[in-house]
Amino acid sequence: MLCGDSPNPRDPGAYHAMEEASAARAGDAGRFWTWAAAGCATWPAVAADRYRGPWNKPTAHPVLVVGTTYDPATPYSNAQAMAEELANARLLTNDGYGHTALINPSSCVKAHESRYLIDGTLPPVGTTCRQDTPPFSAPKPIGGVATGGGGTAGTVS
Repeated sequence: MLCGDSPNPRDPGAYHAMEEASAARAGDAGRFWTWAAAGCATWPAVAADRYRGPWNKPTAHPVLVVGTTYDPATPYSNAQAMAEELANARLLTNDGYGHTALINPSSCVKAHESRYLIDGTLPPVGTTCRQDTPPFSAPKPIGGVATGGGGTAGTVS
């Protein structure tokens, strides 16, 4: 799917320049995905019916785009750009961390996605949901003053 459906350079030497451009846009995730596609330089086939645009063509139903604000692999700015580019789309913002709302769940996002998939109801413009669980739990103090003891509290002598 990666090689047959996307336009990848056939010249393996082109990937070095692409890596730098991708890193400028998306950091290490950009570097990773550039080199993940490097094998496509020698891929022998291209999908015969690959859709090449335009992307702003009206669709039968509006498109729901979900973007996570601190996603290291698919930047939120790209979700915003996609929602703008599509002819009839609504952006649902997941105020959270990690790659996608699917992997880092939000009951709010799930509720909006369910309404959209079941009856086509879009969330109101500007809707923002929060992730259910933060990516890092609060540290639990062990020993020390915070637990009511000295630096060796809770240790076995």
